[in-house]
Amino acid sequence: MYRKGDEIFVFYRMSKRCRPARKYLATIDARHGAYRPRMGVSEGWVPAKVALDQDPSRRRGEVCVEYDWPHFYTMRGHLAEGEPDAKSSWTEWFDSDSCRKREEADIAQPGRSPGLQLLPASSQPELAILTLRWGGTNEVVAPQQWGETGSSHSDEFLNSFVEMAVIPALGHRYEVWTIYIEDKSDLMKVADTAHLIFGQHHPIHRAKNVCAMYFLYPTSFEEGCVPNMETGEDCGAGMVDQKSLFRAMQAIERAGIPTRFPHPSGFYELLASKRWTYYLSTVPHLRVPPTVAVPRMLIERDINAAAASGLRALESVKRFQHTLRGEPAPEGGIERGVAKLGFSWEALDVKMFTGGLSGLQGTLHSLTQHIEISQEYTGQPHDLENIILQEYMPHDLELRVYVVGGKPEGFIFTKFCRVKDNNEFGDFQQTFSQEDAARMWMDNDQAAMQDGMRQCLEVTRHWMDWVQAQVCEVPPGIRFDYFVGRTQPGKAFVWTLEICELGFSMLGHKHLPQKVFAAMLKTCLSKSPVVDTPTPAVAASAYPNGSSPPLTPGPVAGSAGALPKRKNRKKKAGPPGEAAQDGSTQDCE
Repeated sequence: MYRKGDEIFVFYRMSKRCRPARKYLATIDARHGAYRPRMGVSEGWVPAKVALDQDPSRRRGEVCVEYDWPHFYTMRGHLAEGEPDAKSSWTEWFDSDSCRKREEADIAQPGRSPGLQLLPASSQPELAILTLRWGGTNEVVAPQQWGETGSSHSDEFLNSFVEMAVIPALGHRYEVWTIYIEDKSDLMKVADTAHLIFGQHHPIHRAKNVCAMYFLYPTSFEEGCVPNMETGEDCGAGMVDQKSLFRAMQAIERAGIPTRFPHPSGFYELLASKRWTYYLSTVPHLRVPPTVAVPRMLIERDINAAAASGLRALESVKRFQHTLRGEPAPEGGIERGVAKLGFSWEALDVKMFTGGLSGLQGTLHSLTQHIEISQEYTGQPHDLENIILQEYMPHDLELRVYVVGGKPEGFIFTKFCRVKDNNEFGDFQQTFSQEDAARMWMDNDQAAMQDGMRQCLEVTRHWMDWVQAQVCEVPPGIRFDYFVGRTQPGKAFVWTLEICELGFSMLGHKHLPQKVFAAMLKTCLSKSPVVDTPTPAVAASAYPNGSSPPLTPGPVAGSAGALPKRKNRKKKAGPPGEAAQDGSTQDCE
């Protein structure tokens, strides 16, 4: 039983104890809450005193406490009402399980570092997570299509991870530190001082396992510009300068805090920039459509000449792909394609062109000079060094393959059913049913759908080998998007559309979030990375419609069949968020 005046610790969860507009961090020092970037403990044990004798018959035996720490600040720098010396104190009720008495080693002593006065010196959390999240005045609004777990830069996503994975496994043996980011100046401060702030002296290193998670969207556009502000329903909340973000990530990684969401900095930058598309378009078995990068310097010098050079290079890549696959040279030039920007989100900044060279010239102009947004023209203030150019690949639908812990664990079938007047893709539709997708978009050719599924799983296996080469481990989650079409009745072809980083949209899938969050937690608690890539075979319950997956890989249409067959590897037990949701070349014509 707790008595009035007892010195205790209570397990504080900012998202559960505060109003949305007044979320308070427990900061080590007053200056950590007053000056940007503001940082402190958002979940963990904090000092308190019992305000009333505990009464088992009242409020289910909860304990009424006063916080015994002077430094609670909001992301805006506001202090909590009810200062310790004020006449009225800020009190709250906690269940007994969220309270613990202070040990002698926990009592604040002169000379002890502020961090060890704030946190229980006698305890060692199993996990400490350093989070960088949005602190701008425009709050993140998660689109409904992302589902109950929210978008990957929202507080809902982090809360879902904690409640669905961390608390069930660790209880209160974890803590979360938060750094609020308003713009690139905050990121640059973190990048320049991470080795000073987060060295081994920082209390976060008390934990047995430490990791960092970044709930921000890197963009190449100037912060606060019209194209950013017109993104989504929250005026571009969460979008930050990509160069500054990756500098900050690299600095924190050098301080000994590994990135566990979404991915290590180098790999995350490779995915978000979409550079992999033109790096790997001449690797036949990865099935990337013909893709090239048109240097920005050529566009600024002479946009018409740049378009001609880009189209010639694209056609050259296409011919080379045919040679590698042992196919006859393609006839004619490329008349339809897409141009897109790196570090772009939600299928934005992806424009289709038709009519070959004349159409490409206009598309390059709109992506580099000015563009119509909300019936007004605005400039394109981004610092990308190139524009990505890709051939349009006719197809019937898109298949999203969710790989969790090295195994495909979910499939969603989608389609952008029209190209809008501004040459962007719209009318997004989805289904979780393989049979329905074949009926809706493949003239009910179930055999062709099954063949497409088989090929996508085979290409996914190749992609996972490539992923492991980038990070020397199997990531907790990653998503591969494919175009699927028919060559003839019962036969399909596939092309790789997109690789989406951990934090991908799960589009309301019922079972994926639990699997993804479990895999994320396992990675956070693992000091030895998983380095064996399981063959992408799935349990019948995870496969669309509950049917059995094709366990024996077959050739992928157009991959030349020159790759040696591999024996199935022994599966390794694995447990468990989107660069672009690209509708890049989607069309319903």
